[in-house]
Amino acid sequence: MHKTTLGTLLLSVLFCATAQAQEVPKRTIEVLIRGAEKDTVYLANYYGSKLYYSDTCVADATGKVIFKSPKGYKAGVYAVVVPGPKYFEVVVNEPVIKMATDTVDLLGHLEVKTSRENQVFLEYIRFLNEKKKESELLKVQLDKNTDPIGRNGVKAQMEEMDKTVKNYQRDLITNNPGTLAAALVKMSMTVELPEPRKADGTLDSAAAYYQFRAHYWDNFDLTDERIVRVPVFANKFDEYIGKTVPQIPDTINVLADELIARTGGKGEVFKFMVNTITHKYETSDIMGMDAVFVHMSLTYYCPKGSTPGRADWMPQDKLDKLCERARKQAPLVLGKKAPYLCLTDTTEQKWTNFYDLPQEYVVIIFWDPHCGHCKKELPEIAKVYKEKMKDLDIEVFCVAKATEDALMKDWKAFIVEHQLDWVNVGLTKNVFEEAKKDPRKFIPKFTTIESLNYAETYDVYSTPKIFLVDGDRKFLGKQLSADQIVDLVKKMKERKAKD
Repeated sequence: MHKTTLGTLLLSVLFCATAQAQEVPKRTIEVLIRGAEKDTVYLANYYGSKLYYSDTCVADATGKVIFKSPKGYKAGVYAVVVPGPKYFEVVVNEPVIKMATDTVDLLGHLEVKTSRENQVFLEYIRFLNEKKKESELLKVQLDKNTDPIGRNGVKAQMEEMDKTVKNYQRDLITNNPGTLAAALVKMSMTVELPEPRKADGTLDSAAAYYQFRAHYWDNFDLTDERIVRVPVFANKFDEYIGKTVPQIPDTINVLADELIARTGGKGEVFKFMVNTITHKYETSDIMGMDAVFVHMSLTYYCPKGSTPGRADWMPQDKLDKLCERARKQAPLVLGKKAPYLCLTDTTEQKWTNFYDLPQEYVVIIFWDPHCGHCKKELPEIAKVYKEKMKDLDIEVFCVAKATEDALMKDWKAFIVEHQLDWVNVGLTKNVFEEAKKDPRKFIPKFTTIESLNYAETYDVYSTPKIFLVDGDRKFLGKQLSADQIVDLVKKMKERKAKD
């Protein structure tokens, strides 16, 4: 299965399973929307930072809609969507919610009839909007004011306003314990931390980063399952995983495990984190990030011996496909030693394995003589090989599929036509046929079963597939262009020279 398809499958399976995993509270959401009489109105719920349609209702002659699904509505932030489309958000955490507005200004004219949480949150949003306008006016004053004393006065007003906002937030949280409204406000607040200083009094930026990372989640209850249905959590999560955490596979794996452990190892936040991280790096275009996908899959999804995996929301057939893919990729992540590979040349007499090549670096290319993209790309690589790679002690170990007469013939012709003077080997027709009859004819005297099954061993599901290995024959790069290979090897040599 193509990796993008698998990633989409992960997300859809999680969403469906999460929606059905437990009994959902029955709630009534009643909204009077003046100007929407007889219109179809939708109720959408957040899952992460995206909205999904949850329910539909046709407004009556007065514009009233009543959402009351027998399936219930999980706590979270929802959107009431009217034609346009336009929408306003509702905090759903109480049995009965009643609100009113009009299509002229959905948020501006919004009234809360029944819902303490929405009243609290709406007042908070309006308070913030008011302070934002005041802050913008103060910024204009600050920009225009050139007098130091005057500027200090404006700055003092801005600091006082900041204190006012923070005090409002703290009071709201204290006075509304356990509410989703209070949780939303707390999650939106910046964690205040002291500035770490060096002995000379300057800011210690490294210590500041580690302190920031350590306290990043202080305002979040990661065991509160409601937070997967509010966008503020998803946005913070995306920022943490994609930006705050250094994008180095080993570091991502360690910090992801630490964060996931804080969910208690179960529930919807656990599922959201596991699925989101797995999907993000399984579909990443950045070289080496498949190591994160492999780690996540083997750690959380796939069984280990008699111990089942922890992703109990995934159907068995889908889980089997995921784990099969992860286990195929596990030996091929960057830093792993490349599997032994020994095949014959076009004469079917000389066997060569890339382990024994004298060059420090080896480019392994898997290709098919009938693959149009391969026939276009290989001559380009050959050009760079002759002009630059040889001087950098790089050899190319080019593995062809030649299991039929036509493939064998075209393989030989292509080598001659394009003067591919690197190491050309392949799974040839005669070896392929003889190995099917009796593999012992070649194993272990000439090669291994893994070499003869190289497509399985190296997960060659499309061609060309390219790997770069170092002097220890460990994977250094994947799917690199010829120039990228040259650049990477140059950087490795420079690094070694400094060491």
